[in-house]
Order: sequence, then structure tokens, then C-alpha cells
Amino acid sequence: MNVTGIEQGSYFLGRLSSVLGGRDLLPYLGELHESPLPRQFEEIVAGEPRFETKRFASIWQLRLYRIWVYCLVRALRPRVFVETGVLHGMTSAFVLEAMRINGSGRLISVDLPSYVETGPANVDGYTGVLPPGREPGWLVPPQLRGAWELLLGPSLEVLPGVLEREGTIDVFLHDSDHTHETMSGEFALAWPVLRDGGALIADDSTDNTAFAELCARVGREPLLFPNPNEHPHDEARCGLILKPSRSS
Repeated sequence: MNVTGIEQGSYFLGRLSSVLGGRDLLPYLGELHESPLPRQFEEIVAGEPRFETKRFASIWQLRLYRIWVYCLVRALRPRVFVETGVLHGMTSAFVLEAMRINGSGRLISVDLPSYVETGPANVDGYTGVLPPGREPGWLVPPQLRGAWELLLGPSLEVLPGVLEREGTIDVFLHDSDHTHETMSGEFALAWPVLRDGGALIADDSTDNTAFAELCARVGREPLLFPNPNEHPHDEARCGLILKPSRSS
């Protein structure tokens, strides 16, 4: 990410801060600049010929999306974070690193694997697959796996049991199949068990109308973030809404 990208990232972190009631997120951004994650990723991918990037000169190379998710986890200090869609596990690692510094929290991930032999598991047009012989979340450093539960299968089949077991969750992140059926189904399952003040995140939220329909139904104005690394001309890719308290 160039200087313009850094300025853009700082701007959107400022918008996230306003959504979080003015929380100062700059210390969390400073943490990331000193984080061991880029070096840990480099060690893991060093022997993987199909993983294109082998060196990460800046934390901004790892996507604005992951940076603000990290800052959100540090600020909200979730007890239970549920995500759908893992693939390589880089976003999962950011969540787990924030939880490590928080000193608490569990990440529950649901993934339908996209093995290179079988092709993409999703039917939304995205073509990402795992390197040969790799399993979902292979980029999550071993030091972070103690707070991580990975469940394999279609999200709409696995999520009901997870959410019933947990009762209440603090953050839900959708990044699995970006079809209207899957997205709307996940939101219908997750929103009722999301705690007051909890966060719902949708990556690629503008691929269809499911996220917009959720926002309209629950009366929440979304905060939309770009993904300048992969979609430099798109203003909105990732969406965030907070669940209001019952008194608000």
C-alpha cells in the first residue's frame, strides 16, 4: 500500500473510532507495526512455492480489512468471535493475535475447504484454493492455535449447532460463500444471538443485497470499508454494523 493507501487506511480507522464511541485506535495500529505476525507468516510460507508473497515489508500489505478487524477485536475484547470462511487463515490469525494481547477470547471458525484437487468450495465466482497438501487455516501460527476452534462443513449446516451451544456471541464475521442464500442465512442465524453492542462484519458485503437487506431490517447504518489492495477503485467492500443496546 502506497502513501495514499496509508492515508486512506488512517481515514477509515478514524471512522471506525467514531462508530466505537471515539475509542482511540492508534495504539492498536502501533502494536501491529511491531507485531510478530508478518515474520511468522514469512516463516510459514517460506517453503510454499504457490504462495506468491514471501516477504511483508509493511503491515499494510496484509489488507486494511484485517487491520481494522484487529483494532475492533482489541477495542471490543470479545469473549466469543465466530467467523465463516477461513481458506489460508490470515484473517483468523489477526483475530487470534488481538485476543492474545487482550488476554482472553475464543475464535470459532467454520470453513468448507477449497482444496486444489476439488476446486473452490464456494459457488460465488471466487476462485481461491488452498496450496496442495494444505488444510484450512494453515497460515495460523502454532502459538495462536490454543484459542482457536476450527469446524469444517457448510456454514448453514454447522452454524446452528455452534450458536445454540454458545448462546450469545460478541462478534460475527461472514467471509464464506458470497451468495445471497448463504449470506442472508448466516445473518438470520447470527444476528439474534449477537450481544447488545456486538459487531457483525460482512466481507465482500456488496456482492449482493443480503447485507443491505439486513441493515434495513434491523435499522442500522453500515460502516463500509474499501479493499484498496485488491479493489483499488471500489469504495465499499467490507461492511460493519453494531447491534444497539436495548435502551438505545
